[in-house]
Amino acid sequence: MKIGIVGTFIRDRILPWQGEITDSIGGIFFTTSYLANLADSNTEIYPVSLTGADLFDELRATLSVYPNVKVDGIQRLERDNTRVELNFISLQDREETTTEPMPPLEVQNLEVLLDADAVIFNLITGVDVSLPAIETFRQNSRAFIHLDLHTRCLAIDENGKRYYKRPPDWQAWFKCTDSVQVNEKEAATIAELGDSFRKKDLIAFGQSIAETQPAIVHITLGEMGALLFHKKDGMPQLIQIPPVRVENVVDVVGCGDAYEAAFVLDYIKNGDIEAAGKTANLVAAMNCTFVGSSRIAEIKQIINKYMEDT
Repeated sequence: MKIGIVGTFIRDRILPWQGEITDSIGGIFFTTSYLANLADSNTEIYPVSLTGADLFDELRATLSVYPNVKVDGIQRLERDNTRVELNFISLQDREETTTEPMPPLEVQNLEVLLDADAVIFNLITGVDVSLPAIETFRQNSRAFIHLDLHTRCLAIDENGKRYYKRPPDWQAWFKCTDSVQVNEKEAATIAELGDSFRKKDLIAFGQSIAETQPAIVHITLGEMGALLFHKKDGMPQLIQIPPVRVENVVDVVGCGDAYEAAFVLDYIKNGDIEAAGKTANLVAAMNCTFVGSSRIAEIKQIINKYMEDT
């Protein structure tokens, strides 16, 4: 099996709600690492990214510990890599400040994934890949395509700070996919629900999207679990994924990346939407128990211990 992950590797500085400031490699490093550690040895993980010269060698060396990760889809650019500062103002809410994004990937960059079984497009900067590129890829590939809209729902002000803004082309992005993932704030932004939205508003939005394409819609709710929509007999169906209780939440950075990696891997193997959603939510919850990407390599042991203790 071959799974592609398309997006941007980032130099992250995390100012957590609790704990020490952490500098690490972020962006699609989280999804790549989760896939590498959750997949079996016969599954090839293929990240595709444009990466700055100041990060390129370090990144390839860091990924070299995973024999199932193929790094030849990572292209070096002679410029500094994008950097992001994540300043948490509460456990779940944060302010993001970013430097100039890397240029978008184009059609030719994605050709290496045309034979993939599944591809995750994670819009880390919002402009990681051009819309025409993913539209062309959709036409030429039989891969299961999962889209994490992520930062496409954020704009950047003159100081590099991000703020929520409805992307005018969101429907075009959704049409390119088999599965799309947004968190509750991103969903509320797209649906223009304002700040006082309720769960029933998110459900109505998810059902309206599931009536057309994509076939699967995820609205992640943080500590409240997730809403998962799909079609059955031509009608939109809702699966409510229950929360996984974590006593000591350390850091929520990377939860969406953990979710998407676990969902795609489980769903491609087993074809059970609800089971894959529950697995994804469990892995995302375990991601909250450590800082940044520091213990992704131990994720299977962390899950096993959690299951033994509960």
